[in-house]
Amino acid sequence: MIHMSNLMMRYKTGKVALSGINMDIPQGSFVYLIGESGAGKSTLMKMMYGGIRPTSGQLEVQGTKVRDASEHQIRELRQRTGIIFQGNRLLNSRTIFENVALPLRVQGWDAERLLPRVKKVLSFVGLEDRLWSYPETLSGGEQQRVAIARAMLSNPSLILADEPTGNLDDDTARHVLDLLMALNKLGTTIIMATHDLHLLTSHPGLVVQLRQGALVTGQQHEKV
Repeated sequence: MIHMSNLMMRYKTGKVALSGINMDIPQGSFVYLIGESGAGKSTLMKMMYGGIRPTSGQLEVQGTKVRDASEHQIRELRQRTGIIFQGNRLLNSRTIFENVALPLRVQGWDAERLLPRVKKVLSFVGLEDRLWSYPETLSGGEQQRVAIARAMLSNPSLILADEPTGNLDDDTARHVLDLLMALNKLGTTIIMATHDLHLLTSHPGLVVQLRQGALVTGQQHEKV
């Protein structure tokens, strides 16, 4: 699914955000990406969907070599990748249907074709009855579940979740993580950046730690 070889990101200021990352992530993995602020987690996540390009080394995601890919190839990569942000990035002026439908709407799907697909993913996250509601009427946890539904709309092989539980209480965070685990069991590769390390004890996965842009460790965290 993902191959990294001597991966490096150096900004024009001279700051090194990632340094010499070597790692393979098999298809179907559930990966926790951990590390202090400034460790390089967000940089690596952005790189995985082509938001930024490596300055050297190799990053191959779903068969796309990100550093040398054309803009067309990057667009295709993003269409095969679901992205969940900490702030959920929902449009408050749009209904839940319109928010969830957005990834396929920009690809030219019409509302009639989208409706059954949106209903299906909202059912998965337990919000099928909020189809025509607006984000401001939902709790923070419900809004994040809408973000998960939006990310899974196009049946992506890979979902990148950047601190998806960061603004949630523990019980709500566990429910969001349960949904991501359920997607993983269906075959979706999940990479989740998180500071909520206590969640790892109840939800096993591969733990990858970054420190000052370098890979510290990658190990299986067993359920206890």
